Amino acid sequence: MAMTSSSHIWMIHGPTASGKTSLAIELAQTLGTEIVSCDARQLYQEMSIGVARPSNEELATVTHHGIASHSIHEALTAGSYASWGRPLVKALLDKHGSAVVVGGSGLYAKNLLFAMDDLPPADEKLRMTLEKQWQADPQPLINQLKAKDPAYAATADLKNSRRVLRALEVIKLTGKTYSSQRTQAIAQPAFQAHIHQIAIWPGMPELEAVIAHRTNSMMQKGLREEAMSLKTHQLLVPLQTVGYREFYQNPTGDDKALEEKITLRTRQYAKRQLTWLKKQDVHRIPIRSSVNDLFKLAAS
Repeated sequence: MAMTSSSHIWMIHGPTASGKTSLAIELAQTLGTEIVSCDARQLYQEMSIGVARPSNEELATVTHHGIASHSIHEALTAGSYASWGRPLVKALLDKHGSAVVVGGSGLYAKNLLFAMDDLPPADEKLRMTLEKQWQADPQPLINQLKAKDPAYAATADLKNSRRVLRALEVIKLTGKTYSSQRTQAIAQPAFQAHIHQIAIWPGMPELEAVIAHRTNSMMQKGLREEAMSLKTHQLLVPLQTVGYREFYQNPTGDDKALEEKITLRTRQYAKRQLTWLKKQDVHRIPIRSSVNDLFKLAAS
């Protein structure tokens, strides 16, 4: 089946721990198609427990792409992820007439589904230098971004190292402000298909309880051991992640205290995800919605 305007891409957004995986699996099974993961950390082979990778049972139910597909030593950006993922999505549309994309990495999803700005690829050596500076003290880098690109700094999440460091990286590589190179005011679809953007929207008290339970489960499964086995690579971009960096910042810390810190930072991350989604053209659905709810929404 060739890709046509009647092809459909279902993009399942939502904050961490909101149940995106189970809904995506149910949807892919119903449509008879496959899943492309849009999670910026589940991509990496070396990271499993701390990124809440789908279980082997879940992965066996439907073909997944983008789970443990890359090494932390070949870190992707939103742009390079799109270059990797678009041929996959096109192949699924040609074969099945539909594709399911799922994940909480909003910029990765946006770059995958829409034509975005042509920014330079990541420079690993420069990024490592910036990461070391951020680890030592992020404030000088934040101040540097404010001075070099006040327009972008005024809108960016300056607590998010990936946002700050990527902007500085582009500025240093091009000699131009990051904001001046982000010119896609209206993103154009990258596929000839109907794109359904759905966002699971849980209440925060319920989500916070799920996050706390999941963090505890991760600790029980051996999160400390997984994180510390990767400590020699802690400055690589993929490991600048909640659930890993806490162990590098305090490797001998009490597990209970570290669990509480990871839970807190995960809640903060979930709130940032929802803040980003509020600015996007997405249809909100309650937590634990069914595939039938999605179809009704698409038909309305």
